[in-house]
Amino acid sequence: MKQNNKKGSSLLITILVIAALMSIAFGLSKLALGETKLSRDISKTLIAYYAADSGAECQMYADRWPDEGVNCSYVHISTNVYFRAEGIDGPAPFYRTITAKGFYGDIRRAVELTY
Repeated sequence: MKQNNKKGSSLLITILVIAALMSIAFGLSKLALGETKLSRDISKTLIAYYAADSGAECQMYADRWPDEGVNCSYVHISTNVYFRAEGIDGPAPFYRTITAKGFYGDIRRAVELTY
């Protein structure tokens, strides 16, 4: 009697090909979802950056006119946007470093300047 041992090999090859195609499909979908989230957060990133820039400007204004009592430590621009800024004297007597952080939702951006 002649035995045919090739019956299960086509099923095994089919399963391996399907597994490879599914791995590729899952990888591409994960990449596409990551890119979608990144492009959705670009507008939030710009808002947080400009909030940080506003904080730096506020702290420079407060440094220039200290008698006005401007406080830039925590300022709400709107319900989800705020900034926090602080100025620290640098190593030389004429240098001052301002660090300002802008927040919008879960996005944070920071600006640091020295003058």
